[in-house]
Amino acid sequence: MSTSTAIAPTAARSTIEVEPRRTVATPPELRAAIGRAYERVTGKPPTSALLDTLSAQAALETGRGASMYNFNFGGIKGAGPHGETANCMTHEVTDSRQITLRQGFRSYRSLDEGAEDYVRVLSGTFGAAMSKAQVGDVAGFAHALKQGGYYTASEADYATALRSLGGQGSTSPLLPLSAVPQATFSSSEDLSRVMDALSISAMRIVAPSDDEG
Repeated sequence: MSTSTAIAPTAARSTIEVEPRRTVATPPELRAAIGRAYERVTGKPPTSALLDTLSAQAALETGRGASMYNFNFGGIKGAGPHGETANCMTHEVTDSRQITLRQGFRSYRSLDEGAEDYVRVLSGTFGAAMSKAQVGDVAGFAHALKQGGYYTASEADYATALRSLGGQGSTSPLLPLSAVPQATFSSSEDLSRVMDALSISAMRIVAPSDDEG
């Protein structure tokens, strides 16, 4: 298992392999689920900056929710709370080479269950990144994730995509995803190209048929 993508160790348990299934969610649904999950995990409501940043990341990692599989918000590998894992194809970069391989990703039974595990992983394993997200420091968030081995993409590209998906320019405050979904790109096609490029070296999961069909 590579340590260059989102990995959170799980307790030893019997792993149940399930089929990868697309679980489409809209950006507002992603945002709402993250907000509910954060309150359940911490007992406190999320700051607007935190919710904007995490919503942008979830949108990036799932193709704005259109490429979400098994309610996995962030390409988290391993087995979910019920011991279920879905073997999916993923693109990664190792030693500057692009590779495609099949790996097991956590599978969840609902959007809220996936969101809660996503928040727990970020709060625990990537606490430094969460502290940056709390104040809307997107560059710091991207840097801390990179340092923690969450993704293998270019740090600058990752941060730029997060800003765009959060409706943020390089200096302006973050806005909700629904407000300005492509603020730093001239068209949705431009943003899609950036997201596609990031998916090659980051850890957005795709169904086997997307690569092998």
